[in-house]
Amino acid sequence: MNLIQYPDAQLRANHRPAELIPPGVHPGQVVVIQAPATPVAGRILLTITITAGTAFVIVVLAYALQAAAAAFAAAVPTVGGASISLNLARKR
Repeated sequence: MNLIQYPDAQLRANHRPAELIPPGVHPGQVVVIQAPATPVAGRILLTITITAGTAFVIVVLAYALQAAAAAFAAAVPTVGGASISLNLARKR
C-alpha cells in the first residue's frame, strides 16, 4: 500500500482530482499543470548579504566616530587651552 503524504503527490502520481477536470472531458485527456516550487536560496542569500552589509556599515561608523573623537580631543587643547582626555580603559 502506497500512502500519499504530500498535497501535490496526487498530481505527481498522475491522479487528477475531480474538481480539476472540466465536465464532459475524459480524465485521460486532461493535463494538470502545476507551478514549480519557489526557490528560497535567493532569499536566504539576500538576507545574509543584508545582515553582513549592515554589520560592516556599523563597524565602519564606529571606527569613524572613534577617530573623530580622538581628533577632537587632540585639537581642543590647541584651540581653547583646555584639555580633554578619552578614557577607553576597561573597568575591572
